[in-house]
Amino acid sequence: MSMRTVRTIVGVVAALLGGTGSAAAQDPPGSPTAFADSGTFLVRHGSDTVATEEFSRTGIELHGRLLFKAHKFLSERYRAVVAPDATVPLVEVTVRNGPDSGTTQAKFSQRTRVVFRDDSVAIDDMGSRGLKTLVLGTERGAMPYINLSFALLEQAVQRARALGRDSADVPFFNLSGTEHQSGQTIRGKITFVGADSVAVGIGPVEFRLLVDRDGRLLGGGIPAQNLVIERTATRS
Repeated sequence: MSMRTVRTIVGVVAALLGGTGSAAAQDPPGSPTAFADSGTFLVRHGSDTVATEEFSRTGIELHGRLLFKAHKFLSERYRAVVAPDATVPLVEVTVRNGPDSGTTQAKFSQRTRVVFRDDSVAIDDMGSRGLKTLVLGTERGAMPYINLSFALLEQAVQRARALGRDSADVPFFNLSGTEHQSGQTIRGKITFVGADSVAVGIGPVEFRLLVDRDGRLLGGGIPAQNLVIERTATRS
């Protein structure tokens, strides 16, 4: 794929995002992209908190920050743009490594911009080896997946709700894991079980989630891994 093709795809999606902002402003109050929200997800294994995710959504943007107990000074921050059909045409992820205080910010070790367009993904990846730009194949409607990001998983549930079915096939584009794992499209299935429960299967992993009537994720778990997800108010 040539650099000209990459620029063309990114340019087309930039135009699409411009239209998305206008369309989202016209969405009715009950649409998947219309509500503002914030909170913190705690991922626990027994009495240990293995990961923490703080998130906020306003209008068409979803922001989050992931912290991991096993990597004290590692954090992942993301900004996702949400379209009126609850898909995510753009996500930017920044990985930082080092102490992060109110006056000193940790240095970034990787910064990735991912643009979804039909059945392809354009990626700008800036790391220790410089800038790498590429285009990968995926499936239409693929949702970005970051390991242990339950705010992004909640957005996938919103996407399934927008499709208007009790069970929906939702592909996920993996942004986590090793170089071999990242960039793969994984088949997913989201099934609504009653009014307050959702089963999400991503490859061999199954999530059991509790949701409210608007599709907000309230908690849940990954039974096979003995992980429990708890939602709390955003920490001050």
